[in-house]
Amino acid sequence: GNGAAAEAAFDVSTVPEKELVPVDAAGKGEAGLAPSLNDLSLKSDFEETLTTIPEFANLGPLFKSCEPVEMVEKEAEYTIACIKHVFASHVVFQFNMTNTIEEQILEDVSVSLDLAEAEGYEEVCTIPATKLPYGVVAQTYVLLQYAEGAMPFGRMVSNLRFIVKEIDPSTGECEEEGYEDEYPLEDIYMSPTDFLHAVKVSNFRNDWEGMDPETEMADEYGIGCRDSLQDAVEAVIETLGLAPCEGTEAVPPNARSHVCLLNGRAVGNAKALARVNFGIDRNMEVAIKLTVRASTPDISEAMHAIVAEG
Repeated sequence: GNGAAAEAAFDVSTVPEKELVPVDAAGKGEAGLAPSLNDLSLKSDFEETLTTIPEFANLGPLFKSCEPVEMVEKEAEYTIACIKHVFASHVVFQFNMTNTIEEQILEDVSVSLDLAEAEGYEEVCTIPATKLPYGVVAQTYVLLQYAEGAMPFGRMVSNLRFIVKEIDPSTGECEEEGYEDEYPLEDIYMSPTDFLHAVKVSNFRNDWEGMDPETEMADEYGIGCRDSLQDAVEAVIETLGLAPCEGTEAVPPNARSHVCLLNGRAVGNAKALARVNFGIDRNMEVAIKLTVRASTPDISEAMHAIVAEG
């Protein structure tokens, strides 16, 4: 078989080692086969909300809603989760907030973002929550714009800003004069996977041959020690967040090498295809060769960045 040849092609010692950690692994569904129900319900909930918010009326079709990310420690006075909604040239951050302090009501609640480390994004508007009484869930939104066709990733420092009004426990009355306050939140990351989603195809090879070979980008990566080749394949599928095709997510028993075919779409309905060759040596060190063909070079580069920075 070609096992020996494939192994020879992967002299593991020559490949720089990278730790491969799933990026945004939550909510890809079973090994990235389909969006989880959670994803789909998030998306439809938000699509309904969109119709009621004039600022979001002309953003075009919603590409993807990402899994909620907790923005505060468990013991914090407020609970806040951020959901990213990705469009062709905009991202909406939706913050679901709950005030857990009985003696206060929050007013004019918004999230401020520092975009210094997130090049390529520009803030369009913020939609504050007028009131956040005790125990009620309310939303605030931030709308960002980016260049169509780009996939800008980076880190955003975020703060919750609001006016606090104390409540007199004996009367339940709220004081008239409040004071401004802010509360630091976790950083928000836009990662390349936010611009990709898994799409299964029945004939990967046809699609692959149909792509312009000029867009092809290939590179090798060491992904460290693995329990098995199957384990390595699952980790890479999860990290890239694309759909394995033609049964290539399953590694035959005792194989020393394997090829996995992955397919997806990038924002703007662009295509994203990957062939991943795996090799494992006697010490269970795994090396991969990632070959990508995509509608644009940006997508190919982003897919390599996901694995390289993994």
